[in-house]
Amino acid sequence: MSERNSAPDFLKIKNAMRHFQTPEGSLVKALDGINLTIAQSEFITLLGPSGCGKTTLLNIIAGFERLDSGKILLDNSPLLELPAHKRPVNTVFQSYALFPHLNIGDNVGYGLDIHGVAKQERNKRVAEALEMVGLQGVEKRRPTQLSGGQQQRVALARAIVNRPKMLLLDEPLSALDRNLRMKMQIELKNLQAELGICFLFVTHDQEEALTMSDRIVVLNGGKVEQVGTPDEIYHRPASRFVSEFIGESNIFSGTVSRCENGLALVNADGSEIVCQSQQLRVGQPVSLLLRPEHFQLVAGSPASGTSSQAMIQARLQQSVFIGRDHQLHCQMANGQPISALIRSAMAAVQPGQAIELHYDPAAVHVIPAAAQQSADEEAA
Repeated sequence: MSERNSAPDFLKIKNAMRHFQTPEGSLVKALDGINLTIAQSEFITLLGPSGCGKTTLLNIIAGFERLDSGKILLDNSPLLELPAHKRPVNTVFQSYALFPHLNIGDNVGYGLDIHGVAKQERNKRVAEALEMVGLQGVEKRRPTQLSGGQQQRVALARAIVNRPKMLLLDEPLSALDRNLRMKMQIELKNLQAELGICFLFVTHDQEEALTMSDRIVVLNGGKVEQVGTPDEIYHRPASRFVSEFIGESNIFSGTVSRCENGLALVNADGSEIVCQSQQLRVGQPVSLLLRPEHFQLVAGSPASGTSSQAMIQARLQQSVFIGRDHQLHCQMANGQPISALIRSAMAAVQPGQAIELHYDPAAVHVIPAAAQQSADEEAA
């Protein structure tokens, strides 16, 4: 578990349970004992595959769904007792849900009108909200006169104009093209820092989560797999699920065969992987993670001994150019596929060629089988 910033606890979710009944009569656990604590100024991302419970949790906080059991406290006050329209949170949805018959100023000020805010104050806050999202001066336009990215900003302005204590965002960027989405990611992060309030962001896009978050909550089957900073989630995943779900990964499962000089040798289906011993013991079953970018390529005959680093022998099957890098899809002697990300200038090899993939043993992340099982049980 990662350390959070020094701000006091703001949102506390305690043993949240939510079940849904299927048409066949069985129960699906959308949330299965979720426990989570968030600080006031954090940008938190709920990340996981479809059906993991992230949107259900967001909807419960917003008041659109109910909990079967558990508690949610916001600023040390029970949140679930309040109806949705009285909760100090606002939601930005994937669909912008703008009123087409209202101009932008009236769309943004709709919530203020509902609450009876005086016209002068209302107009001032609408102008401030639009300026925050870079849309000052468009109050008189209609939604159809704006681009998709601009409409998304209007939805954000409408959400922040009421000055909520917390902003909930349900995959708000998924409908945008890649370049605009990347730009909006930066703008959202800057907006969150400027407002100084908690953003709870839902996505299934790993790159989006790694780019924007202070911490990431990885959900799987209604349970928390891991909570950590982007660096922790990517480089030190707590379970095999997180290892495989976040980014490209090469996973090797085997048994420690030797430990000496601070290094451990792991026999993974006939292939030997070297890692730092990290208090491993001979005979211990482990799972090892090596990211594709951790490899350096040495072309030529296997076992050439040209590098002092650890090495995996493989045969290139396919090389895919992805810009400045090549994605190498290879096969080890035992038949296991392995992927490497190599800078283009170093990737002058042909399919069928024998290669050596060198790596630093310190780059190998070790997930002992016992620790993985314990982490899964703790999340349950």
